[in-house]
Amino acid sequence: MYPLYIPLILLLFVGNFTPGPNNIIASYSGFHFGFKKTIPHILGVTFGWPSLILAVNFGLVIIFIEFPIVQRTVEILGSLFLIYLAYTLIKVKSIEEKEVQKPMTFLASYFFQFINPKGVVTAIIVVSQFIDTGENFIQDTIVVFTLTLTSAFLSISTWAIFGKYLRSLLSSKLSISLFNYSMASLLVLIVVLFWIK
Repeated sequence: MYPLYIPLILLLFVGNFTPGPNNIIASYSGFHFGFKKTIPHILGVTFGWPSLILAVNFGLVIIFIEFPIVQRTVEILGSLFLIYLAYTLIKVKSIEEKEVQKPMTFLASYFFQFINPKGVVTAIIVVSQFIDTGENFIQDTIVVFTLTLTSAFLSISTWAIFGKYLRSLLSSKLSISLFNYSMASLLVLIVVLFWIK
């Protein structure tokens, strides 16, 4: 059994379900254009983000094998970033939405994943902390790819379907604060679970 299921699933949950460019666009699109017209965006994220994971994985693995200290450094920096992200989540007061004139196409959404700062940083963290460069490389890659594909689909679909309702739930200061503290706590828990593995 893959030993890091729980911290990986928690990281993907926090990374994919918290407000970010993909989720805000899905929410906006679901509300203004309906779920059916948002499907290209959903599929673009669903396949784009795992593709980014694979690209980072197969590029970084060569470096990690040759220079193990690089992987340890990335793990430390990734953990520090998650703690910083937890801190910033507590400080968020509102969700800023970027206007979308029409629903995103599949290709636009797919290629956006490769320049989405939140997605790129999360991909580096996922690859560096949850994929073993040794004998478990193929197994870990399959597990991570499958979980990222599933979590991307579930999160984007959720934001598209419930966009209007999620925005109204996150409009009061209390609900934003409770949500952000919960997500921040999960991020810190991920770091703790990773280092005690």
